[in-house]
Amino acid sequence: MATVYLKRSVLPGVNLFGIVQTRGSGFDYAYSPVTNAKYSHDYFEGIKPTRSNYVAGLSIAWNITSLAKIKQQVKAQQSITAAYKNEYDQVATQLQDQLILADQRIDNSLQSVQIVPQQYQAAADAWLQKSVLYKNGLTNVVDLQQALYALNRAETDRSVAYINVWQSLLLKAAASGDFDLFVKQVK
Repeated sequence: MATVYLKRSVLPGVNLFGIVQTRGSGFDYAYSPVTNAKYSHDYFEGIKPTRSNYVAGLSIAWNITSLAKIKQQVKAQQSITAAYKNEYDQVATQLQDQLILADQRIDNSLQSVQIVPQQYQAAADAWLQKSVLYKNGLTNVVDLQQALYALNRAETDRSVAYINVWQSLLLKAAASGDFDLFVKQVK
């Protein structure tokens, strides 16, 4: 749009103008100091317009010396426009890449959520087994602590997996610009 404006500014400018001037004097049109013709002392008679002048015209102006300057301004504006277009394309590509990344993160986090309950159940069973063995004197406290550590780690992994699903869903909503994806899942 700015380029079009700059290109048109090379064209000659056309101006239409008009002026009207009126005046009043308080003297009659036949006034003469010798003849004592009518002279009014009334203010409103004095300012009443009795004479008018007017002029109307058309002017065409073309600044030939600005042609080179405007040509350079057009080139500069085209470069700025190209830079903005490139920046827009870059941002669009980044958003597309973020959408692909978000989809991959959603897939990975959903796979993780499917595996985590099995890991948790295995760790819970191992801890139960080690605690029963410990109560019966068949294992030592170190093995019991290792089983408890594995159970604690499985609980943490389960929580992290659920958080990762929400984070990847939020990333997808942010990359697509549609936060309804995230809001609908919260309800």
